[in-house]
Amino acid sequence: MKKIISILTVVTVVTFATACNNSGSIKNQKLIVASDTASVKYQCPMKCEGDTAYTTAGQCPVCAMDLEKVK
Repeated sequence: MKKIISILTVVTVVTFATACNNSGSIKNQKLIVASDTASVKYQCPMKCEGDTAYTTAGQCPVCAMDLEKVK
């Protein structure tokens, strides 16, 4: 019985460790912050990061909403 419990514990720990190391998560995406000279800028519609703008379309690293073009 102790052997089964210890095996289940190891499997659970390994599962959580690999799930937390997901490289496809939103937090791990790299967005390039726009400079003042860039012509097209994207921002979060919720302004999660204030006036932070990006040069590439993608998702907000805070709320995961799609970034929108700044007019």
